[in-house]
Amino acid sequence: TSPVVDVTADEPSAGKKVPKTLSEEMDLQNAAKSKAAAASFDAGSGIRPFPWNYLSDTTWTLMGSIFLLTIFFPGISMITLSTASGYGLYYALYKYNPPCRFVLEKIRSSQRFVFYQIGRCILLDTRDSSYLPWMAYGLFCVPLLFYWALNRHQTHGFEVTTFLLYHLMRLGPRYRFFAHHECLTHIEGHASKDGLYCNPWTLLTTGKRVPLSKAFRRTFADHVNSALVGPFYGSIPNSYGAAHNKIHHRWHNDTGDVHSNMDVDRTLGISSFVLWLPRFIAYWTGLSPVLLFWKRKEHGLLKMMLNGMLYYYGLSALVWYKCGALFFWAYWFYPHVEAIAFLGGIAYMWHSFSEESDPSNQYVNSMTILRGHDNIWNEDYHVVHHHETFVHWTEMPDSFHRNKAHYVKCRATVFADCEQGVFFAWMFGKKWDEMTDFFVDMQYTFSNGDKNGDRLLNVREVAAAERKLRSKEDAAKVEADLAAYHTEVKEMLLKRLRYHYMGNRQEEWSEYEKRLNAGLREFDEKES
Repeated sequence: TSPVVDVTADEPSAGKKVPKTLSEEMDLQNAAKSKAAAASFDAGSGIRPFPWNYLSDTTWTLMGSIFLLTIFFPGISMITLSTASGYGLYYALYKYNPPCRFVLEKIRSSQRFVFYQIGRCILLDTRDSSYLPWMAYGLFCVPLLFYWALNRHQTHGFEVTTFLLYHLMRLGPRYRFFAHHECLTHIEGHASKDGLYCNPWTLLTTGKRVPLSKAFRRTFADHVNSALVGPFYGSIPNSYGAAHNKIHHRWHNDTGDVHSNMDVDRTLGISSFVLWLPRFIAYWTGLSPVLLFWKRKEHGLLKMMLNGMLYYYGLSALVWYKCGALFFWAYWFYPHVEAIAFLGGIAYMWHSFSEESDPSNQYVNSMTILRGHDNIWNEDYHVVHHHETFVHWTEMPDSFHRNKAHYVKCRATVFADCEQGVFFAWMFGKKWDEMTDFFVDMQYTFSNGDKNGDRLLNVREVAAAERKLRSKEDAAKVEADLAAYHTEVKEMLLKRLRYHYMGNRQEEWSEYEKRLNAGLREFDEKES
């Protein structure tokens, strides 16, 4: 049994630092817990979630440090370059170029019309017609780019310019092609019940939209994005359908989730991410889902996961054998590294908060971003995605407003006017004041009685609104009140970021895990 570490605070003694604020007190307690927990883990105790309880934190941190240097930073480099070049194109061809903007808008309008007409013929829900142009690029353009890069490599050897051009065109300006592909693969994985496509013959003869046959969907139609396009972006087929659906959406980042971050202190910045990074690598490569399915004797899901891994790694071996090691690493395996780096950061961020009094509260555990700068098919409504998985993406904002009372009651984790990448930078850089500025406190009541649950302003906007409402009051008093409010929100957010099952919470973890597994939401075997 894992030892219980007592890290309760002692009475202040000579030479011992006495905390002056709640933040300092939590920092001291956190340092004591981290020190005690590190000693406990290195001594061989195992309270980390499976399978991370088999090695010490020191071992995982060492591995994570190596992965950070060899996978994360190299993997994020092309996305960073894509972002910079994308903004350059945006300013040059759109924002500050009215004639070109007019032409691009006309092209965009025509593209939408054409793909909507195609969607009417092949899609189960015509609202999904916006998927089609991104799918078309992945299905037709990316393989041609790959073939072009292979021909250049075979003729001229490795060229830096070809490497850069291939990956930038594959990613798209500000990684738009990459981002939409990953969202499509995610959506495709969740559409396992009926699929995305209708039977065109039935539509033609009866006018009714019915799903394709289950056999055809399972062998082909349910894998168009993940199997045909996915390998060019480093994705393993069936990963979303098996690992994401049947692990992440069972435990929602709780202790049974193989890439949970619920047991690490997220306020420690990059050090906790380094400890956590091997988890996402094992998840994305398929290793930890296979181990968990094997452990739980879920043979159908295990077979599903192994089939996808056999397909992807079989193709990888073929590319290495036919094209050579250098081409394999530069053009085939690099996207796999890239996906781990970028999506690992996103996964770490989405579930960074946890409410101590109710750790399984998904209104806190999952993040919602309103008016997000990178909201593809309403993926920013992550609470809706976890609570109502099969709600259509066009209906997610309605679901948020319909259930707003729950968000208010829980003081839900809601931010506004930002995006995932910026949030990740706040966490790595420990920029807690900036992070707090963009939090939407849905419990806040304005001095005139208005509810922020209705206005949905972030903390910075709340402050600006209050300055106007209280313009006749003493300015110093107003600023002092706003500063105190900002501090209270920040401390609340930091408390939720710090909360984790460590140190003297080992017994709590054990009891919580028993309750969690006892009430585990199982899935229809037909969907497995």
